[in-house]
Amino acid sequence: MIFGKSLAPYIIEEDNSGVELSIIKEALALEGHELVPVYTQLDRVAFIFDQGKVDAAHRYVKKGKQKSSIFYGNVTLEYHDVFFTLHKRNIAIQSPSDLKGYTLLSFQGAKNHYPRWLPEDYKHSQTSSQINQVKLLQLGLVDIVLSDKNIFNHNSELYKLSLDSVLKGMRMHIFTAPYKYNPIFKSRAIAQAFNTGLEKLKKSGRYAEITSVMIQADIAIISKVDLTL
Repeated sequence: MIFGKSLAPYIIEEDNSGVELSIIKEALALEGHELVPVYTQLDRVAFIFDQGKVDAAHRYVKKGKQKSSIFYGNVTLEYHDVFFTLHKRNIAIQSPSDLKGYTLLSFQGAKNHYPRWLPEDYKHSQTSSQINQVKLLQLGLVDIVLSDKNIFNHNSELYKLSLDSVLKGMRMHIFTAPYKYNPIFKSRAIAQAFNTGLEKLKKSGRYAEITSVMIQADIAIISKVDLTL
């Protein structure tokens, strides 16, 4: 299975771990299949899968017409991008226009996902080092961070440990619903085996065990504002 390079806590290339990789691996193993991870840049996942060089793919996003038969597995986890600010700043975000005038740091490619919220003329920068999102927000060097909440929580914990100190309180601004990726397979039989294994993993309680250990609870989040309600 082809994966995008490390995206902790979901995928951790260094030791073939991470919450999502672990779920996929164990679900397949329950049905007698061994997961062999292969890693590449995220924007090359679809290309490599379509070239027939791998049997399956994670976070496959295809632009344009599909070139090959694809069999979808069930969703393993939900991703959820949100805005983060320092609580003491009391920054209010109700609409895209509220971002104008603030410095905003996001993950790479965020403008493609959220063009309405991130117009070209806004003060907006991107980083591939997601722990820098936490650091720069905590230091007050950026006003707003856009990140997946589990990735941000994971890196908040790492940054807190590096400081050996407490983090400044933060506010989470929810502006969109969670989204989902389906693992995909070239074989219908393997996709069905994965789905069966995933269901077994959930019924046994092992799924909840994996997620509770590998996904951090909200760290230093004092308040939440949900714009989707």
